[in-house]
Amino acid sequence: MKRAFLLLVPVLLLAASGCRRIPLYDPRSGVYLKPDIHLNTDPPLADDPALEGDPALRDKVRGTMPELLRACFYDAQTHALVADDFLPPEGGFVDLPAGTYDMIVYSLGAEVCRVEETGTRAGACASSSLTEDAGQPVIFEPDHIFAGAKEKIVIPVRAESDAPVRIEVGLTTLLETYALEVRTIRNADRIAKIDVYITGQAPSKYLWDRRLPFRSCAIRLPAEADLEKGVLRVLFNTFGKTPQGLSDVYLNILISSMDGGRYMWVFDMTGQFDNPDNDGHTLIIDQDLTVPEGDLGGFRPDVRDWGEDIIYVPVR
Repeated sequence: MKRAFLLLVPVLLLAASGCRRIPLYDPRSGVYLKPDIHLNTDPPLADDPALEGDPALRDKVRGTMPELLRACFYDAQTHALVADDFLPPEGGFVDLPAGTYDMIVYSLGAEVCRVEETGTRAGACASSSLTEDAGQPVIFEPDHIFAGAKEKIVIPVRAESDAPVRIEVGLTTLLETYALEVRTIRNADRIAKIDVYITGQAPSKYLWDRRLPFRSCAIRLPAEADLEKGVLRVLFNTFGKTPQGLSDVYLNILISSMDGGRYMWVFDMTGQFDNPDNDGHTLIIDQDLTVPEGDLGGFRPDVRDWGEDIIYVPVR
């Protein structure tokens, strides 16, 4: 009997330690947050067969359901952060006192992007890792952060018998998806490596109103051509074209050939980015790209000079 009692003691201690109040699942906290997460469905994804044949590409452009969300509650007058809580994607109870709040909810777990400056409503911002190439700002292609916002949420003083306050909010990606198509590459079988850069892109995006900063950068895109068909198609994500009026969008294609040649083509894509009829988000290069036979000793001499808005990225 004594031995049975000794075995029962640690069981009771474990049970007691497991009975802590967790506001996330405790209806006594009085506020239930219900997120509705929408995976990315930008136009290039609609009928793209590459997504079905490549699960990694599909996840890259559509995103995946996050495992954890963070909810930030801001004073409706001062817009300063006064409370925050974490919850699973299906929602849960949050610990929030009575008051009037503006709210931002965003997903956690992105590999490249991060959210910073959440101490104020307007400051909360998602950004990609920034690097430099030849002294120019270049970001890694951003991955999805899903975010939603709601203003003037009133949490009344309530008794324990009152029904919980239910808050519903939709979360969508902060990114835009584009498809880049280079339709004819001649001598594609001579290609050893392709680097693609898109300039004129925003390095970050604010969560509350989704505005873009007045700063510009380039995005480096890993790319592989279909050597048999002589075509290049890349799906890529971006925060969007920078709002700077003088910052145009240039596509830089840099090809290293099998025999050590290095060749560069530059295309002005500003019109296609700004065209309101380009609702398919498809950027098309109709001009033929020909990889020369033999090493010409550097970049192609027939490419025009770099403009000040074009990032110079040497092929290595």
